[in-house]
Amino acid sequence: MIFTAASGYALQSLAHMPEDGSFMMAKDLSAQLKLPAPYLAKILQRLARSGILESVRGPKGGFRLSRPSHHITVGEVLIAMEGPGTLDACIMGFPSCDGDNPCPMHEAWSAVKALVESSMTSNTLRDLQLTKMRRTHLQSPQALHRGRG
Repeated sequence: MIFTAASGYALQSLAHMPEDGSFMMAKDLSAQLKLPAPYLAKILQRLARSGILESVRGPKGGFRLSRPSHHITVGEVLIAMEGPGTLDACIMGFPSCDGDNPCPMHEAWSAVKALVESSMTSNTLRDLQLTKMRRTHLQSPQALHRGRG
């Protein structure tokens, strides 16, 4: 795996955040996504520290997106979770690996890395939300029933 489970949980959580600016409690989000509440709360706090989420304490508080979902890229989330330069290290673990001194996987990894980086900067949280909505619609009982016609 290139990214940690925490990054996956962060993306899942952000895709479930309300677009209307309302706050969502970490415990409610963890229940909806069936993710461990204490771990998810730490992830959400990290996203708040990075400026992706806003947080307010108290009974009417919780977390919300700091700006519209179409202004937050997947790459921004992954950098917040994994740190900058996550994909820069040599895939084989060599301390020195570049175009002048490549490892056996350098050329292939460079192509994969370019594709991943392009996808991370071109896809936004809104894209994840739309995909989630399409997926939910396709799995709904009405959609399944229509498909049997």
